[in-house]
Amino acid sequence: MRTRTVLGLLLVGVAASAAAGELVLPIFALRWPGKDGNRWISEVFLTNPGPTAVRVSGPQVIPGVVNTTVPCLPPVPAYREVPPYRTVLLTANELSVDLGCPDSVLAGVAFEADGPVRIFSRVVNDRGTEGVTGVLSGLGQEVPALAASELMLPGGVYQLPGLLWDPFRCARPPLFEVYLYLANPGSEPAEVVLQQSRTGQPGELIINGVPVPTPHVLELRSREWRQLKVELGGALPAVCLGPQVADLFLTATGGIAVVGSVVDRTSQDPWTVLPVRTSE
Repeated sequence: MRTRTVLGLLLVGVAASAAAGELVLPIFALRWPGKDGNRWISEVFLTNPGPTAVRVSGPQVIPGVVNTTVPCLPPVPAYREVPPYRTVLLTANELSVDLGCPDSVLAGVAFEADGPVRIFSRVVNDRGTEGVTGVLSGLGQEVPALAASELMLPGGVYQLPGLLWDPFRCARPPLFEVYLYLANPGSEPAEVVLQQSRTGQPGELIINGVPVPTPHVLELRSREWRQLKVELGGALPAVCLGPQVADLFLTATGGIAVVGSVVDRTSQDPWTVLPVRTSE
């Protein structure tokens, strides 16, 4: 079995360093096994809002986890023409062939477009009951592909709003879990600072199972992609309460793509949280 693994999570292009017309989809899954029998699969929609046909190439993987037992033809970026005022669906089966027929994928992917186009995906939890042909059916979330102007840029403080923590649950399993996806598409390393208030008051988070003080600094190498499971840490009161609404705040020294995902563990239904640039 040939397996290529790069740990981490998320994506995107910097205005100065990403190629013109690049759009990055920060979460892409193909037959990816999750908790409690979940299986995550992506399909992608290409929408042309203009009067001229647009040619879109890709997908190209931003390294995540790609497992392949028996590859098909070496993956070659495909070209699709999107007619004016139309939407083209790239099915999971088509995307699998484009990527060389991997067994499973969790990564980011990038597309190149020679004109205005919007790209978004449905990441669907099919619970392992469906194949990868046709339109997917199941609970899931919409994730947009991000252009250079939609990155988290230096000089701003960004807010991930309306996350649901479940730290006061006592002995029961968590009702909600929070994941962050980040990527540095540029040619230089960049730092991301994760904090629990806009002003950076001290606190503690649990990131991928490890307690860390906040503000917490992450260094992302060029074209590095990461997935972070984030929980509230620190000294918590010994009470049993329901989920709590809270925000996270981030800054960056380079153009970084960020998206959050909150998973309802009762229904296995996720939703997407996009960063908002704050103002004074």
